[in-house]
Amino acid sequence: MTDSTSIAPILCAVDFSTDSHAAVLWACTQAELTGASLIILHVVHDPAASPGFYRQLPADQLRPMEKIAEEMMDAFLTEVRAENPERTRLASASIQLASGLPPGRIVEIAETLGVSLIVVGSRGRTGLPHVLLGSVAERVVQIAQVPVAVIKAQAGKEAAKEAAKAD
Repeated sequence: MTDSTSIAPILCAVDFSTDSHAAVLWACTQAELTGASLIILHVVHDPAASPGFYRQLPADQLRPMEKIAEEMMDAFLTEVRAENPERTRLASASIQLASGLPPGRIVEIAETLGVSLIVVGSRGRTGLPHVLLGSVAERVVQIAQVPVAVIKAQAGKEAAKEAAKAD
């Protein structure tokens, strides 16, 4: 394994979905294999596809979305870490929250941080939902200047099994 200070970090963008869970595990595996550090990012954006994503309770109506997103990130990472205590990169991952439109902000932050790889989860919408809503992962692939790995939940489970076998 190489020194993590000489290897560009890996950025994993999450939206707290099952596919994001898989993406974090996949990114963690890559970081462990390469010696890279891991950065986990969530871009705060209340999408037209699911308004109220951050404000699901009446008490949340007056709270800033950023504060709710921070709590959601904490809960998401607590769950992922509890399910995967052997993943050392999860414990040392750098956590970032940013506001804006997810595809552009993910790429902008990746460029600013000088990452070697962007990892995103994808629900894999097809047909009319894809046409109407688009895909954050697809747009990141189109505009990123570094490699992008798009992970679906099943792929992440397989990566976790392979990593466990390697240990």
